[in-house]
Amino acid sequence: MVDLDGLTNAEYLVLSPLEEDTPRPLWEIAEAFIDCVAGELPTTEQVAALLGPALASLAAHGLIEIRRFGAWPAPWEQGADVVELGTDSRCVDIWSRTRTHDVLVARITEVGTEWF
Repeated sequence: MVDLDGLTNAEYLVLSPLEEDTPRPLWEIAEAFIDCVAGELPTTEQVAALLGPALASLAAHGLIEIRRFGAWPAPWEQGADVVELGTDSRCVDIWSRTRTHDVLVARITEVGTEWF
């Protein structure tokens, strides 16, 4: 199981759209966050800075898995496992709907479903 005391606000913002057990490209996670924002909307840079580290943390703890796809949508099995996110999670363009290739997609794991 995971060794977490609780989710940070940013981790919750990443995990919440994945509750339906449907894989989501990172831009959909970003858009779900932006839809909840009151007032001035954050830039894609701000979204990446906030959600990127949370994405990496959730993946490292096994609550979500990330796969890389040439294009989206595609069958989950066709994606390549992303074992180490590194700085990819903070890359601004992976959080934008304008990205048409090399798409990162997240899916909640069984551990994540049980823990969440």
